[in-house]
Amino acid sequence: MTLEKYEKELSKCVLCGICSRAYFDRIKSFKVCPTREECGFESYDAKGKILIARALLKGQLDYDDKLVKRLYEGCLLCGNCKSICPLGVDTISIFKAMRQDMVRMGLGPVEPLKIVDTNVDEKFNVFGEDPAKRFVWAKDLNIPKEGETFYFGGCYDSYRFPQTATAAVKILNKAGFEVAYLYDDEWCCGAPQIADGSITVAEKMLKHNVALLKARGAKRIITSCAGCFHTLKTDYKEILGEQPFEVFHISEIISKLMESGKISLNSDVTRKVTYHDPCHLGRYEGIYDPPRKIIEKISGVEFVEMLRNRERAWCCGGGTTEYATFPELAAKIATTRVEEAKTAGAEIIVTACPLCVSVLRPAAYKEKVEVYDLPVFIAKGMGLEID
Repeated sequence: MTLEKYEKELSKCVLCGICSRAYFDRIKSFKVCPTREECGFESYDAKGKILIARALLKGQLDYDDKLVKRLYEGCLLCGNCKSICPLGVDTISIFKAMRQDMVRMGLGPVEPLKIVDTNVDEKFNVFGEDPAKRFVWAKDLNIPKEGETFYFGGCYDSYRFPQTATAAVKILNKAGFEVAYLYDDEWCCGAPQIADGSITVAEKMLKHNVALLKARGAKRIITSCAGCFHTLKTDYKEILGEQPFEVFHISEIISKLMESGKISLNSDVTRKVTYHDPCHLGRYEGIYDPPRKIIEKISGVEFVEMLRNRERAWCCGGGTTEYATFPELAAKIATTRVEEAKTAGAEIIVTACPLCVSVLRPAAYKEKVEVYDLPVFIAKGMGLEID
């Protein structure tokens, strides 16, 4: 069992329950786990799943269909529990290990994720669409196929939000960056399979992308997807070892370009704007300031923070795999987040992840709040054509 590797990590947990609800002076009760808050049962939060993991290791509990469903439905892998744990228990690795065990036993993942895994394994994208459609957005941009700096589009931006990929490349080009692109040779980064436990499919994606990037001279990779960013930057290294390229999120690059004066905006945005921290960019990789610095530099913007922000930010509800498998639960969590933005007075939510855009936008539409991915928001301010 993969879970056996984390027996010592499991023993660190003292079952204090802070991973469900923490207490601070400013906020009497600070909710931590989105799925626990929406579903109510302890088996949805980290403490409950730690107890389940211990019982599995001791042979007091066996995996069955109900437990498999709970372990997928009951966790976004948002990392809030890990970041708040006073003993630093690596809850995320424990939960991923259980999912890997379920897949190896033929019990997981749950059915919608099996479809996603098949799509990725056969068509190299989560939607199961024609691989040639991946680069439609780039056809008129004359992006080279080789170079030292590559833009990694990812599945969501390539197939669902091409304006974000277009905006990212046009912003970089405007600032003097020439970026290369893998076109239809780019495969899914592997994040969904790392999250759902289908590690064999994930490794196939990782090895393909790494081999191509090396062959084409990549020394640095820029992506506008928070999930792709974490996977390329951290998971690739953990699974395949050190890589010969650096990985940056587009927000890091744009922030530096704005500070150096290489990017200037020619339109005011006289609106109240808040920023939603994607879990993979914030809690997973510690990037909080660059997106905020960018937004605050826009003339006319009144930047407001939601009550839960940075390392305490509430997940959008997408959770890498939750949106595909349990959309109603994801929508409830997204609604809570949008209500928090409304309470802060925000008219616009800017985020830095296409999955967050996907999940937040329907809930925001009902509240007449606009949702933008950061590159699109900036490109519009620069007057760039991206549609």
